[in-house]
Amino acid sequence: MGKIAVVPLDDRPFTSYTPVAVAEAGGHQALTPPKDLLGEYFTYGQADAVGSWWRTAAAAADGSVVAAPMLAYGGLVASRTCETSLADARRRLDVLDEVKRKNPDKPLYAFDVIMRLTIEPTSSYPGMYSGPIRRWAILMDQVENLGQEELRAEYEQVASEIPEEIKADFHCARARDHQINRDMIERVAKGTIDYLILGQDDATEHGPHRLEKAALAALVAERGVADRVKIYPGADTLGALLVAKHITERLGAAPTVDVEWSRTPGDQWVAPYQDVPYATLVDEYLRTLGARPSDSPDADILLMANTAGGGNLEPFADRIHDAVARGRLVAIGDDALAGKVDSELRSLLAPRIRFGELAGWSGWNIGLSISQSVVRAALLQASRAGRLPGFPGKSKGLPFQQARQAILLGAATAHVELTLQELAHTDLYRNQVLSQVQAYARDNGDDPQYITKVFEGANQLAVQKVRPLADQLFADEFAGTPIRAGNDGRQEVTAVVHRLKSWDMTLAWTRYQELEIFPTLALSTELTDRSTLLTVSVLPLRNTVRPESDVDKKVTAVLRNDVGVPVRAEVSAVVPDGWVAPAPTEVSLAPFEVREVPLTVGVRGLAAEQNATVTVEAAHGLLPIGSRQLTSTATLTFGAVWRNVALASEGATASASGSWRQYVPANVIDGNRVSTGSRWITEAADSHWLRVDFAGPEQIDTVKLYQYGGYELTAYRISGLVDGAWQVLAEVTGNTTQVTTHTVTPVRATAVRLDVLGSRDRQARLYEIEVTCQGTSCG
Repeated sequence: MGKIAVVPLDDRPFTSYTPVAVAEAGGHQALTPPKDLLGEYFTYGQADAVGSWWRTAAAAADGSVVAAPMLAYGGLVASRTCETSLADARRRLDVLDEVKRKNPDKPLYAFDVIMRLTIEPTSSYPGMYSGPIRRWAILMDQVENLGQEELRAEYEQVASEIPEEIKADFHCARARDHQINRDMIERVAKGTIDYLILGQDDATEHGPHRLEKAALAALVAERGVADRVKIYPGADTLGALLVAKHITERLGAAPTVDVEWSRTPGDQWVAPYQDVPYATLVDEYLRTLGARPSDSPDADILLMANTAGGGNLEPFADRIHDAVARGRLVAIGDDALAGKVDSELRSLLAPRIRFGELAGWSGWNIGLSISQSVVRAALLQASRAGRLPGFPGKSKGLPFQQARQAILLGAATAHVELTLQELAHTDLYRNQVLSQVQAYARDNGDDPQYITKVFEGANQLAVQKVRPLADQLFADEFAGTPIRAGNDGRQEVTAVVHRLKSWDMTLAWTRYQELEIFPTLALSTELTDRSTLLTVSVLPLRNTVRPESDVDKKVTAVLRNDVGVPVRAEVSAVVPDGWVAPAPTEVSLAPFEVREVPLTVGVRGLAAEQNATVTVEAAHGLLPIGSRQLTSTATLTFGAVWRNVALASEGATASASGSWRQYVPANVIDGNRVSTGSRWITEAADSHWLRVDFAGPEQIDTVKLYQYGGYELTAYRISGLVDGAWQVLAEVTGNTTQVTTHTVTPVRATAVRLDVLGSRDRQARLYEIEVTCQGTSCG
């Protein structure tokens, strides 16, 4: 439906592949320079040659997205040194003015980067000074600009450890880059650039970038271009954002986006390497794309933003499960952990959804999830409204319909490939293999940040380890996933992810951080290639009952017809022996209808700490009934647990003698026993105390502590507040156990107190405290 000329930041997968994939997911083609012109790591790109390529490509395209660092210096890494003079950078960027003069009606979107705090981290000179330079740059701002004289001694000491030529190069590069940023703003003011993003690369609260940003913002205000120049954190994602902006504007769409946070609200959290609240950044990204923030449950996109901090992730996962089950476009922006997927979230979602159904999952940098999902929503909207560029709004015969269908299927394929690629890289490689490649390089006498001696072996190790994991990821989470591709002018185009054709894998650079891992998929529109016609989900996935009780539990089966024809289904359940199964229910679903089917499961005599699985089956076929019958299934679990009165959800509150950083006492009553971000941790001291007050008087006889392995509490005392006085319930010395259970004399208490009398390093660490009543006195 159009072409976009893209000059990428460099040749890494995120900066070069992602903008192309986003364009293709929006039914467009991205024109990019030959890869050999982009350079690789310390071999900088051929800036003049890239500029020449773009002159030609821009004329053939409908618009452009340009990374100024590539045109000016030869890429992002090159922008951090002063090898390119200001004069040469300016000369190279004259191509912007030339292209705009020749193509005045074609939108030109560009981005530049505010230099980060340090240089490339390698073990060789000058990279070995990366850490000291970062600290020196932060202190420079604190001492020289903010007058924090108490830090001057440290500042001067760090500065003395860095060679003068490195400091001089750092200052030179910063000054040159800052002037180029100013030049880019001036180009917006005179109309050369239609939209500009100045992205902050790896920011913190303090550093030279702070005043640079302020000066650039002042120039933006002075020139009156605040509507066309944005300054916010980000570097690698800016190309994808601007490509997505092109597409949404060409499609005439403005999708609405409802944002939800997992642990810490976005206005109270700053993501790693950023310097503004997360909610502010998300809002800026959305507005760049022309998307509209919305609190409506009917918003086009549900953006689930995974933040760090204490709290239970299960309700967040349940919300994703519910929305995906009903066919909503759900995107996950996963920035809780720098550079990779949050494994805790992945483990919670794996039994709930198929990842291929998502509108995007970025395992670092929510800008990708936003770009991908907004483009997806925009294309679906435009196709259904008959607004596909280059095509009539109404069907003009079979050739037009087939052409539209081919574009929609190609876009859907690119969309699913992008999601699979991102998860394969940021989950499989970065969570499971990256550390092995790092260790291989180091153990063989090489620098993991710059592998020059054993690259072939490191690359072979990376591919051999990732390939089987990636194949399994496709099989478990993508194969057979239903996809609605849009409307071809006569009907809704539906498909399934049919086949994984190939993988293309290699380490992107001569370092261990990035793996190029590009899949090629095949989608099918044939009903005969489907294993199911509808999707069944059961809400909630996890259910709890009191041990040894007989109880009827109500759950909801959500059936979603994934095809454009009516489907009839019979819903039934397989339950453990002795339980009572719900009566089978017959349901007829119109095309794409979502239907809730209430089910009642009779749970019988489940023992404490025991779990059991129920399988819900939906045997189904087309209406009128044909010979081919299919079955969709979903499982749910029932667990027998004692009521924990020491939960915030039960009305409990926690206080303590103190805490360290964000590891506050409330973390021990949030129901999260696994997340390292959800612990109570103290400063070092001889003793500590933790108190949990219940919502009211409670009968208790068991206290369980979930401790941090390797740093157990070695000596402690547990007391209960009974009739206004503290009563000792248990005392422990010499503990080496991570999870400790204490059965105590039954009492009716209003609070419990943990006095920590000894630990491995004089700090207290605790994931969770659980207080229950399990004996015959509990009623």
